[in-house]
Amino acid sequence: MPYVALPPGRVHFAERGERRQGQPSVLLIHGAGAGSAIWSMTLARIARAGHAVAIDLPGHGPSDRGEGRLDLARHRDAVGLLGAALCLGPSLLVGHSMGALVALEAALAWPDKVRALLLVAAAPRMPVDPELLALLDSDPEAARGWLAERGLSRRAKPAVRRGFLAAGAGAPPDVTRADFELVRATDLTPRLAAVRCPMTWLDGADDRIVSAEWRSARPGETLVVPDAGHLIPIEAPAAVAEAVGASSRPA
Repeated sequence: MPYVALPPGRVHFAERGERRQGQPSVLLIHGAGAGSAIWSMTLARIARAGHAVAIDLPGHGPSDRGEGRLDLARHRDAVGLLGAALCLGPSLLVGHSMGALVALEAALAWPDKVRALLLVAAAPRMPVDPELLALLDSDPEAARGWLAERGLSRRAKPAVRRGFLAAGAGAPPDVTRADFELVRATDLTPRLAAVRCPMTWLDGADDRIVSAEWRSARPGETLVVPDAGHLIPIEAPAAVAEAVGASSRPA
């Protein structure tokens, strides 16, 4: 497994494809309770035309948790340090849900290192259902079922639902709980105007986690994936890869 040794501990990543002149590397950032595996089908598609890396944030997947609280700053710094360690240069950051918040923070912290943002199933402020938080405390397995029921489109094929449940969690229950608390407590709306790179928002038409109410007044371009819910990287990896290709082209 590929790792880099960073100050918080070893960070695992998946890497596919080859670097190409004039084309940015793509750095994919997973959402709450997930890991780099959520991008596996997207990585395969991006690799046909370019270079992509998917990080396991601290405490997720095989990455070390390290000491201290797992907060937005820790995740942002892990992304920045991984990009530096791999010499990615100005990159396209792709963040899913919580990962979009991490990507926005990275773009604000290092504007010279982020060429563009693709923000998937996300908003600068996102609600977290109290029912989900209660399940994460009392029955993490039931919480995953809750996410399958509400995170996937109503039109999702049964095989997609079974695959999501069979894959298991990308993080321990306490880390997943901390992730959703992080999402609940974050509002980046006042800081969006300070983001200097192009932003594209990729929404699922059937997203029942981040409703249209929370997706209003976002700067940048918005693309909508039909027949997809909140878990777009699982339901529509080709749509993500297509949006990556469009975001990678010179302005």
